Amino acid sequence: MKTGVEVDPLLRALGAKGRYQLTQLVLICLGSLGASYQLFANIFTGRDVPFHCAPPINSSHLTGGSDEIPWNSSSVTYDTCVIRLDTNTTGGGNHSRHHSRSYGCLYGYQYDLSLDASFMSEFDLVCGGYLLVSLAQTLVVLGQALGASVASMVSDRFGRKRVLVGSQLGLFVVGVGIGLAPTYPIFAVLKVVVGFFQQGVVTGVATMGIELFTLESRVLIVVVSNLFWAVGTTSMALFAFLLRHASWRVLQYTLSGVSLLTFLLQFWLVDESFRWLAANGKVEDALQMLRRAARINGKNIDSILDNPDRWQQLSSSSDSEGDSAHLSVTNASTEVVSSHLAKNLSGHVTTQFGQRTRPLTVLDIFRHKRLLINAFVTYYSWITVAFVFFTLYMTSTSYVGDPYLNYFLTAVMEMPSCIILYFLINRFGRKKSVQMSYAFTAVSLFASATCRPFSGIYIVGTLSAVFAMFGMLGGSAAFSGLFFYTPEYFPTNLRQQALGTSSTMGRIGGMVAPFMKNLGQLVKWAPGVIGGTMCCFAIAFFRFLPETKGRELPRDIADIKLWYKEARNANIQAPKKAVSTQKDV
Repeated sequence: MKTGVEVDPLLRALGAKGRYQLTQLVLICLGSLGASYQLFANIFTGRDVPFHCAPPINSSHLTGGSDEIPWNSSSVTYDTCVIRLDTNTTGGGNHSRHHSRSYGCLYGYQYDLSLDASFMSEFDLVCGGYLLVSLAQTLVVLGQALGASVASMVSDRFGRKRVLVGSQLGLFVVGVGIGLAPTYPIFAVLKVVVGFFQQGVVTGVATMGIELFTLESRVLIVVVSNLFWAVGTTSMALFAFLLRHASWRVLQYTLSGVSLLTFLLQFWLVDESFRWLAANGKVEDALQMLRRAARINGKNIDSILDNPDRWQQLSSSSDSEGDSAHLSVTNASTEVVSSHLAKNLSGHVTTQFGQRTRPLTVLDIFRHKRLLINAFVTYYSWITVAFVFFTLYMTSTSYVGDPYLNYFLTAVMEMPSCIILYFLINRFGRKKSVQMSYAFTAVSLFASATCRPFSGIYIVGTLSAVFAMFGMLGGSAAFSGLFFYTPEYFPTNLRQQALGTSSTMGRIGGMVAPFMKNLGQLVKWAPGVIGGTMCCFAIAFFRFLPETKGRELPRDIADIKLWYKEARNANIQAPKKAVSTQKDV
């Protein structure tokens, strides 16, 4: 027996862009606000605070101890990380000698702002401990790497909504815990945990958004989701600016509170993914969701289910052939439709009521050559785009000018990127659009790196910042396009896991990126050149990936193999047509 219907036709009958879908999309995408806050909070909660070595209570202590020297005169300079003593001593024959000695900050540090203005100053993460500020961001990304794999597998097994809502609550609880952390070790551990929940939200938003719409409407997901993410990243600059004179803990509490509001809305108003319900045999839940959606969209449920009487005949025919879906002929509508959903909505032939599709795991990627090639290219592309994306954000406050404005302008580049990506995808498809985004990013990074060593000249430093912002324009488009392109060439029961493992691999680049700010202080052009070169390799590797424009999401590995078989046949036939044309001429 062959499959009867696909999921997309049902969603079209429901109204491809109906009020129900659009409302659900907005509620789902609200999760991007809290997720973006927790991801980039370190930029402002751990901002650089000017400091120098603190002087002793009694200046005579400088010459005390075993190093006591008979100074005739001395000059003390309290520099960053160093106390310098310049002295003149008088020797025989009235000759003076100049001596210079350096000491560490023996008496602690003195900050130009209040001690709790930043966790950097409150935990004294300066001088030898300065790398711990960058490590805090790396730990968030490490948590993302763990969360991407775990949350995606749990989501495939137990449902998209449970993971999305649970992760949103986790962001709030752990975010508040970070604000209460009394020491850096506790703070660091909580940063890993918040990264874990943050990735659960992000992957949930992406997957639920994609599965909510039909193939011709999927580009809408890219635009709307990216806009919500951009609103989150840009609005954080406003919160940080308004609270710039408050403790970093107050800012942390404020950003975490958004996740609580989002959790309440999503818990009560967001429905489970219909595709997940259908693929996992949750027949009654799928029917309930369809009824609710039809009511909100003003559609007739019977017309959406396409003649239940005909499905009754189909089911009765199946019973005579040995199916075990024993339904009463007189109990027409609900049971017959349930039987048909159980047999067909998952996209597989079944011989027993409610049978599910065969679960796939990440190991299946290594069992199939085609999936393995796709995974390799995808993983490298994610490493590259994550490295570039995080590097641009973490270094945005180090350019000439006001740090809040520089961050805001960098973040606001994500807004036009989604609009540009929308038109690129409609015109060129997913694959070429992402390639072009990588290319634009590479050119911008190389240009910024060229200007960076001369940033002492204000106009050149401004140009370096502008090129870096253009890099964010391309990098954001590449990130968004890749986030929604990746699930489209993996089968249904592997889709969330593929997205999760790809995101996990991308975190390798994200974990290295925070230290690019430190590297840039030593070799100013290095971060841009490294990022641009990685983008060039990603562009070359993309030739091995398929174009998904105009195709329904693949249900199994057979669908993916069919894509490549059709592509090979098309490539073989094209030269033949060219030869035939030449002969006709």
